[in-house]
Amino acid sequence: MLFKSLLIAAACAVGLQASAQGLVPLPPQPDGVAWPTESWPEGEVPAGIDEELSLLVRDAMATSVTEPMGQTRAIIIIHEGRLISESYADGFGPDTKQVSWSMAKSITSALVGRAVEIGLIEDIDYVMPTPFPEGDPRGEITWRQWLTMTDGLDYLEIGSTGLADNDVVQMMYGPGRFDVAQHIVDEFELAHDPGAVWNYSTAGFHLISWALQKLHEDTLHCSHLPHGECAEAMGLYERKAWARDLHAYLLFDQIGMDAQPEFDAAGTFLGGSLVWASARDFAKFGYLYLRDGVWEGERLLPEGWVDFSRRNPVSTKVNVYGAGWWLGADPAPEPAGQAATTPPFDAFSAQGHEGQTIWIVPSKDLVIVRLGLMPNGGDNWPRLYEWNQSVARLFPDVPNQEVSSAEGEG
Repeated sequence: MLFKSLLIAAACAVGLQASAQGLVPLPPQPDGVAWPTESWPEGEVPAGIDEELSLLVRDAMATSVTEPMGQTRAIIIIHEGRLISESYADGFGPDTKQVSWSMAKSITSALVGRAVEIGLIEDIDYVMPTPFPEGDPRGEITWRQWLTMTDGLDYLEIGSTGLADNDVVQMMYGPGRFDVAQHIVDEFELAHDPGAVWNYSTAGFHLISWALQKLHEDTLHCSHLPHGECAEAMGLYERKAWARDLHAYLLFDQIGMDAQPEFDAAGTFLGGSLVWASARDFAKFGYLYLRDGVWEGERLLPEGWVDFSRRNPVSTKVNVYGAGWWLGADPAPEPAGQAATTPPFDAFSAQGHEGQTIWIVPSKDLVIVRLGLMPNGGDNWPRLYEWNQSVARLFPDVPNQEVSSAEGEG
């Protein structure tokens, strides 16, 4: 046990040095390995780790909702482009669509990246379209500030004391449930200068989804009408049909991901919370990021977008969040408790309510998907963080992985 502690301490020192220097490069597609567009190629667990990996997977699959880390419903492990481990709880399987919860934020961030890549968004430092009235200072917040949760709105989600003061609950299941965008306009004023303070916000990502839909409306040539009239002219069915046009942004068809978004009654895609997909498809999405936004030789996301997503906004004290993605590990996370504290420190992740994670580790050429059901309180999230890190530590480092100092601002 002492030896293990010394190893982790040594790795922490290396991680701190790497963090100061820059990002671990994203590994390229291995030669001779097929892209998983149609199905995942299968592979073997690396020699020498099979027993320990099987134990970690078995223990995770054995826990109940009331135990630490909760119930695990699916585990997928992708190493060097191949599926090497797959487990499901009773009633779940490879084709079962499961809810993303806030992993949807990472998907919505990717949709913005795709819109940048194909020229629908010229610059993320430009003002993002919003439903705020003309002259409202909230209408001057940029794409970057929304993506990095530095929008400055007076909004409370993490740190709420109950359902009554939790703004996401009131927005999605209380008075705002029929029209989340209008609820945001009515309820959340500016509390800080945009760009200065990080504050976790599902509301912000719902507005990003609203803005992407606004871009779609403009392409349907009704941008000369006010937003509400444009939506009415399109018809609610056509507005919700925007789900099929996600391919125009991220090209889900190209990565073979069958994703089903949810919408509120006003037709706004709930891009901060609700996308349904199978564990294998969530793994494909993680793999797109592991491969730097490139798929089958085609760049789907702008060069540098993934690095932008996995780097904290330097304008704040926060070191656990990038642009729609959690920065998976830091020896001293700020805010405390919002990240793993053990190596590998290059991990970054999509995370969702009740224990959904897509854990990406470039230094190991690894994607780990865990879907489940667990309470958000207590020691559950730290246990889940450490479980992912314990799995990752079993794998060998990718050869010749030198830390990059490139800024990758997107």
